[in-house]
Amino acid sequence: MLFRRPCYYDEFQCKAERCTDNCCIGWEICIDEATAEIYQSIKGDFGKRLKENIDFSSEPSFILNGERCPFLNEKNLCDIIINCGKESLCQICRDHPRYFEWYGSTKEGGIGLSCEEGARLILSEACYADYYESEVDEEPDIDFDQKLFDTLFSLREQIFDILSDQSLPVETRFCEILSLAEGIQLILDGTPPTPHLFALSFEDTLRNAIPLLGQTEPIDEKWEGEFFSLKENADKLRLIPDKKEEKYLERLFAYFIWRYFLKGAFDGQVKDKISFAVFSVTVIFALYKNQKEQSFEALLRSAVLYSKQMEYSEENLELFFDSQ
Repeated sequence: MLFRRPCYYDEFQCKAERCTDNCCIGWEICIDEATAEIYQSIKGDFGKRLKENIDFSSEPSFILNGERCPFLNEKNLCDIIINCGKESLCQICRDHPRYFEWYGSTKEGGIGLSCEEGARLILSEACYADYYESEVDEEPDIDFDQKLFDTLFSLREQIFDILSDQSLPVETRFCEILSLAEGIQLILDGTPPTPHLFALSFEDTLRNAIPLLGQTEPIDEKWEGEFFSLKENADKLRLIPDKKEEKYLERLFAYFIWRYFLKGAFDGQVKDKISFAVFSVTVIFALYKNQKEQSFEALLRSAVLYSKQMEYSEENLELFFDSQ
């Protein structure tokens, strides 16, 4: 099977105790069955500690200490790694923040935006459309629409070409990509495509986004506070990016295209993947512009917060796509 990943994928390295936003805090952590069996077999004092801090019911998971993983020590290091080695981590802990999707004989992966260091790589990568390919020993899925996938893969390359045309304002590029996606969607739906040029602005998109965001389930108090402030100030924000900000928005958009666009091969819904990218970049930009001080770190924090709220909540993602 072919494994394809963006050029920054192999550069990722967890910051461990140096991370200011630890992924072992505030998340439910499920344990795959194979690893749960290994944990049950470990002897001695640490084996006893494992059994006391894991719920071995139908879906094994760590019993959180407040919001912390019970094996995250006072130095914010993992006691499982310290006592048993990295190879003993459960699947979700080994993979995160990496994500994967399987398309017939192709596997694609990337680094999630919810991770502080992952977001830093995504926002810093100028060559976002470049990728690496290698062979992995996995069985392909033969029950798959390869023709549609190949079409969408070519379209994604076309989208990246439009996105990289920095002679046009970034909003104009988003509009061109939306128009392209709508034409493809009409063809897939069996409807004769009619030319439709989108003319959106970040301000208009944000006004439309606020009601839907208000229906989402808050992931934590930080999101609640940031969203309340954004809602209060939405009509006052001037969402006009400068040249440097345009490059960051371009890179964020590329991330959402890489992660979601080819999933249209499963459901035939192409336009809503583009709409989600526009929606996401707009909200992140607005969260950033609503900060007292605009800086790279402020944009990074806004991206991470949004990703946690929308990308890592199945309910909130479903709410968005059902609204399209």
